[in-house]
Amino acid sequence: MQQSNTSPEQVKQWAEEMDKKFLVLKNDDIDQFIHPMRMGEFNRLLSGIDMNRRALGKAGQNDYLVINLDEPYASEVIEIMKRHGHWGKQE
Repeated sequence: MQQSNTSPEQVKQWAEEMDKKFLVLKNDDIDQFIHPMRMGEFNRLLSGIDMNRRALGKAGQNDYLVINLDEPYASEVIEIMKRHGHWGKQE
């Protein structure tokens, strides 16, 4: 596969154009930074979101493909997303 010649600066600029509609939490960070006594509360919050999404007829929890912008292939993924209309601010 051919490596992209897109600069890190270009990828950062594209990131600023991105519609940030998702929150991604790394499971290791959750385990490391949320105190075990607070995990029940955290899980209740997630369950509440799931339950309310289902009440609206949506999927309770979707699965997503996550790409870190500092990966060498990020610009290729961004180009694919642009071609399919999934990049940039959505009006």
